[in-house]
Amino acid sequence: ILAFTSVLVGTCAGAGTISTTLPETAAGRIGAMVIAHINADSPQAIRQWAPTILAPSLDGAMRETFISQLALAVRDSGGVDLVDARTQGPPGMLVVTIKGRKSGRLAALVLMPDPQQPEKLAMVDLVAIDDPTLFAGWPKAGASEAETVQLVRTALDKMVRNNDFSGCVTLSDGARTFLDECRGLADRRFAIPVDRQTKFHIGSIGKSFTAVGIAQLVESGKLRWDTTLAEAVPEYPDQAAARKITVWQLLHHTSGLGDFLVPELYATREKFVELTDYLELIARQPKVGEPGGEWNYSNAGYLLLGRIIENVSGESYFDYIQRHVFAPAGMTSSGFDRVDDVVPRLAVGYFREGPFSQEWKADWLKVPYRASPAGGGYSNNADLVRFAAALRAGKLVGPETLAKMFENPVPAGPGGYAAGFGERLAHGRHIRGHSGGIEGTDANFTIVWETGATVALTSNQGPGQSWLFAERIADLLAGQGKQP
Repeated sequence: ILAFTSVLVGTCAGAGTISTTLPETAAGRIGAMVIAHINADSPQAIRQWAPTILAPSLDGAMRETFISQLALAVRDSGGVDLVDARTQGPPGMLVVTIKGRKSGRLAALVLMPDPQQPEKLAMVDLVAIDDPTLFAGWPKAGASEAETVQLVRTALDKMVRNNDFSGCVTLSDGARTFLDECRGLADRRFAIPVDRQTKFHIGSIGKSFTAVGIAQLVESGKLRWDTTLAEAVPEYPDQAAARKITVWQLLHHTSGLGDFLVPELYATREKFVELTDYLELIARQPKVGEPGGEWNYSNAGYLLLGRIIENVSGESYFDYIQRHVFAPAGMTSSGFDRVDDVVPRLAVGYFREGPFSQEWKADWLKVPYRASPAGGGYSNNADLVRFAAALRAGKLVGPETLAKMFENPVPAGPGGYAAGFGERLAHGRHIRGHSGGIEGTDANFTIVWETGATVALTSNQGPGQSWLFAERIADLLAGQGKQP
């Protein structure tokens, strides 16, 4: 839901009508009730009321998250006012922007009524969003290098003023870095500033490393794209499902598997250290689709890809990626840590507890105990730029394998999802990369594939929408040299 909501509110994907009043629809009526209860209820009262508008089919984790966010909105907002409402996404969905009276912060209320029970919600979310005027005045077409630098610096300064941004942004034209700037604090307790050597957790960007590892094993003949999970991981508990799931489906989030970041994991997270520790947990989770079906983002699928790398290569996943991805790419500041590891120059992650909260909290209790093939490792912008360059130059996999990885991406968001990379078009050029977001992390790297221009963004605050900043910059770089 987080990834889907971020795409909706950040890109206006599938946007229809926009109004400053709520429509006379099922979603509009529910939206009006939510705003009224935020403005009138106590946190306890809204917790009691909220379940009355939620369909029984709503995912349990989504249900509890939404109820908690409502209670925090009551606590922190000082009341809210409607900004606008837009029909967006699947039919029947409404995205309502509301503004907190105390702080002026904005939040998106995403409402999707149940077709069988229109007075109840089958999907719902409430998340903080950035100021929509952040990119006001940015050209629709490309911008020159000098213009891009000025636009990025101005936006960075505005992000610091409006949202206390902390992190780094690096731009490369494919041959040289022409902007490399940082803002904010790596550790708020001791007021240690972020600099170019600061390492950040990068969330799901690690999925791209996992995908490259798999592609290398296919290229060497040790694995096939259509190898089944049952063949590659015979110890997986649900062999009936594993016989239907292929490596290609795991890479593209079409395996039908869901998540492993569930309450059970966080309740005993120190027990999940090796990849084999996750297998029983993953096998017990509800399926979200059929193998080979629609795109459903799956952390579980990428955890299993990591186990495939271990079984096929004979190395631990973490050693394999260090030796076969990081080393040949020259990535000397990247790795995988545990919560209690002391990693030099690694920024402390921070998050805000609710959509209208102004206070930062450290992320130690909100993340898994150890990084995994699904994400959670660390890097810095220089290393992410090196990874992009090594990938395009064929230092990690050959041209035929690389072309196969981007063949027939599965429709997802404003573009598609290839083998471990998002892909979309801007100004007729391919934008490829991956973002990452969880408490304490907001990151993205994007490559304008035809030119090699690269954007790397890392932040020790999240989840949020800073990753979309990298996408907007990539649009500018993709337009360079194009006729208007």
